[in-house]
Amino acid sequence: MTDFSRAVELARRRGGPAHLRILHRGRLEVDERIRVGPEASFWPFSVSKIAIATLVWALHEDGALDVDEPVAAYWPEFARAGKQGITIRDVLRHRSGLPRVGGTLAEVAAMADWGRATDRIARAAPRPGAAEAPAYEWLAWGFILGEAAQRAAGRALPGLLRERILDPIGAEGTFLGLPAEERWRAVPFIGRDPGSAAVAAVLNRRRVREAVIPAGGVSTRAGDLARLLEALRGGGAAIGLSAGSVRAMREPSNDGEFDRFAGSRVWWGNGVQLGHPGSGPLGASALGRRSSPSTFGHNGSNVSIAWTDPERELTFVYLSAIVEPFPVNRLRLMAIEDAAFEAVDGAGRGAHG
Repeated sequence: MTDFSRAVELARRRGGPAHLRILHRGRLEVDERIRVGPEASFWPFSVSKIAIATLVWALHEDGALDVDEPVAAYWPEFARAGKQGITIRDVLRHRSGLPRVGGTLAEVAAMADWGRATDRIARAAPRPGAAEAPAYEWLAWGFILGEAAQRAAGRALPGLLRERILDPIGAEGTFLGLPAEERWRAVPFIGRDPGSAAVAAVLNRRRVREAVIPAGGVSTRAGDLARLLEALRGGGAAIGLSAGSVRAMREPSNDGEFDRFAGSRVWWGNGVQLGHPGSGPLGASALGRRSSPSTFGHNGSNVSIAWTDPERELTFVYLSAIVEPFPVNRLRLMAIEDAAFEAVDGAGRGAHG
């Protein structure tokens, strides 16, 4: 049995509310809840993008949409203001040129209202040179893909996600838009400085938690996310996805350039972030300083993070409600991730030494 005690210690030291879940070779090695019960539901920020990207690739495989077709083929209004050539794949890669639509505060003000958010996006003009380098689309990404997906499939996005992705893996505690009757499960955010406290206050609002915000608002539990990542690590068969589609999702789409909208270097696949080793909070992938191109998943605003690494047969989910300033938050998450990698890598050396 691999020793993940250092990762657990670091998670405990960071405090709670949080839930750390680690699987190695399909075996549950860590299930550490910190100041939360088994029914706790976390709002994981952009970790949500893993589920949405998986759904888009599933719909592509089903023939409901084609990732190389323009978004406007499914959502005609999106063609306005020079966006007619932007494809689904461009959006998956954060190359639509819509990293901020009218500014951060305006996006946040609209995010709990689907009609308002999508109308703003339809009217927006893309940044020049959008295809040349990624520019992280923190909120618009989900609304663009979500609107295209539900128009292509003829179903509302929450039900589509449940039927196509969540139910097949038994992810009963995961919701795109937390139902009112499930509100009691929601873990409130805690801000550790004035700026973080202001963010927490907005995200703790009932209206936000119940809204359909696909880029960041998939309320979930660590066990459900681990099931999804294990399904992807295993090639996708558990969710009716081919190994080819999973490979396409993981295929590198950039060289880890600094993304000023993400505030760091990011190694992108097609809907997910990829690992890359390095040092410091900016020199490596957010998925850990010992991560590799085999690692894929997504950071959630340095509050939560989840990924899987098929080469190491390792799946890591850390959900928390702790909002802290950068780079403290990034470094603390990386320390927990690095400890998990070190446990597996050290066990491998021991087995051969």
